[in-house]
Amino acid sequence: MNQWQRVHPASPFVHGWLAIVGLLWVYWQNTDELSWADRFSGSRLTWTVAIGSAALLLVLIFYALSWYFTRYKISETHVYVNSGMIFRSQKQARIDKVQGIDIAQPLVARLLGLAELRFDVADGSASVMRLSFLRKAHAHQLRTEILALAQGEVAAPSEDVEQPPAAEPVPLMAKVPAGRLLASLLLRVPTIIGLLGALSVGIVSITGNGAFVAGLLPILLGFGGWFYKELNNSWNFSASATDTGLRISHGLADTKQQSLPAGRVQSIQVSSPAFWRLLGWYRVEVNALGVGDEEFSNLLVLPVGDFNAVTQVMGILLPDLGAENQREVLLTAITTGTTHGFINSPVRAKTLSPGAWKHQAFLATQNCVITRFGWLSRSAAFVPHNRIQGMGWQQGPWERRHDLAGVRLYSAGGTIIGYLHQLDASVASEFFAVQAKRQVER
Repeated sequence: MNQWQRVHPASPFVHGWLAIVGLLWVYWQNTDELSWADRFSGSRLTWTVAIGSAALLLVLIFYALSWYFTRYKISETHVYVNSGMIFRSQKQARIDKVQGIDIAQPLVARLLGLAELRFDVADGSASVMRLSFLRKAHAHQLRTEILALAQGEVAAPSEDVEQPPAAEPVPLMAKVPAGRLLASLLLRVPTIIGLLGALSVGIVSITGNGAFVAGLLPILLGFGGWFYKELNNSWNFSASATDTGLRISHGLADTKQQSLPAGRVQSIQVSSPAFWRLLGWYRVEVNALGVGDEEFSNLLVLPVGDFNAVTQVMGILLPDLGAENQREVLLTAITTGTTHGFINSPVRAKTLSPGAWKHQAFLATQNCVITRFGWLSRSAAFVPHNRIQGMGWQQGPWERRHDLAGVRLYSAGGTIIGYLHQLDASVASEFFAVQAKRQVER
């Protein structure tokens, strides 16, 4: 394997198929005044085919050169990827720093049977290198070999040895059925608003009020983008246990297999939108270093699941809450109650949060801080003590008048925060002092 190799010849097409579609679009736009028959007949078609063929030939030549200058090599210590025809790019990743390798398949790559390797390294940054594109079986084989080298188990086998794709990790921790996923999306507030907006557009279109329809269209387009993103990220979702954490597989048009080492998890959020609570459904997201596609985005580890699925996922990501009766503590954290040591907002917080004050609570265990807030929609955050990057004291004028205060706990890798909301000011002050001392002694 310690030799330079080229990626699959169809790799440039996966990246550049839009260029070919663009050529067809330009022709279509420039023949808009012609009938369907005239577009594909006469001298105009002859010139169009000639010019289009020349342009397509240039695109194919560019693709071929791009493929020719893209090479990779795997040694016992590094993975190298060189690319670029005019502006050269040379990237490398130390194998002993590789924490995980994700396998992604955009739609066109899936149709061609190709896959992309995305490397996550131990410096806590986002994926620093991608190897695009290889045959799917070969991508699985390389992933297995590189991870084995990273663990110091075996040397890289010869490139001529054909190995089957790596088996799915077991045991399966959670799987989201298509019916439950679609039902959960329909019970989200953005979906309800979007459907009402579509219904309004339909009614207004019949009445002929075009100005009102034009005003609603941006809202509908925004809803459509949100709905597709949620559906694409959650379709065929499964989470499996590995030796180091979770393996996540998901995707509708673009599929992805993603590794989440438990050591990368900075904080966890379990939320339950208003209508989900009636069915006992929950959503789990995490702040994780160097795993998400975007620097400040939360990583979804369970789109929708029942309490048993939550306990299994939490058992991998945060196996020790630092409290006895962990299952009961977890249930109290994501629902409501003051059992197992949870400290609620005092009665005087009812004036500021008439519906939510009974559910706002926190619990500081030996290993983490658990916070809970929300009324119609509930949200619980789990932040390990050694992952807290900073704290913020919150006390507005109305809270000061009622002798209330709050504390925010910040961690890296996403937007999830632990929020101790509208507590007795003395309780918040004591927690802040104890936690600050713990941070200094860490």
